[in-house]
Amino acid sequence: MHSRIITAVLSVFLVFNIIVYAEPDTCPKEEAFFYLNINNYTEVLKSMGYYKYEYKDENINLRNATLRFQSDCNLAADGIQGPQFESAMAKRITLGTGFKPPDIVTRPASRGYWIAVNRTRRILTLYKGKTVIKKYPIAIGKATNKTPEGKFYVYLKRKNPMWSPGDGSKPVAGGSPKNPLGTRWIGLSVGKGNLYGIHGNNSPYSIGRQVSKGCIRMINSDVLSLYDTIPVGTPVWIGNDETLRKWGVTQKSFY
Repeated sequence: MHSRIITAVLSVFLVFNIIVYAEPDTCPKEEAFFYLNINNYTEVLKSMGYYKYEYKDENINLRNATLRFQSDCNLAADGIQGPQFESAMAKRITLGTGFKPPDIVTRPASRGYWIAVNRTRRILTLYKGKTVIKKYPIAIGKATNKTPEGKFYVYLKRKNPMWSPGDGSKPVAGGSPKNPLGTRWIGLSVGKGNLYGIHGNNSPYSIGRQVSKGCIRMINSDVLSLYDTIPVGTPVWIGNDETLRKWGVTQKSFY
């Protein structure tokens, strides 16, 4: 059965040069998996709304789409379309529009908006009470400059923040494409808003990695959305999988 499916799909793909994937109501899980292994995932990610035309470099756009998909499924956000990604994609296609992020929150930080940053998976989740509003892939601090763990809150917000290297060299102006903070700064209470924050980036391939000096980097369009949504005072919990579970936030992987 599977061999006939593979042969048929390959024939269509080679002759017409199109992407083919199974509709959730016509293809069982195991057959959907074979369809997906034959083709690339760009068109599927577009149909799911993860792919955005943000950069001239299509590789960055595809990587960002992969990161966003991984975040929604609570997979480790690394931008790699590996076995867990493929398994999650097959299940998502089977479910169709019935997918919801598999989070379980028993003790929310607020009835309103609040944020949980998962350092293990490199995912920032925006909640409203116990409900997931949006998940975002992030970059976190490197091993020598870890992103701090704890229960904090948004101390201040700044548009087009200036960045100072801290080594005596000339500061980089706010809004400059060379500014590693991007165009938005969400300062955290740890460090009184000026030491650690959630911000954009000038290095898109850094998202999904441990590369910062402790701050939380986001895709530029993502931080714009988050900035416009949350007010000063929004709770921000930062921890690994185990710590978040102790605080009442379980983020199960979907794959």
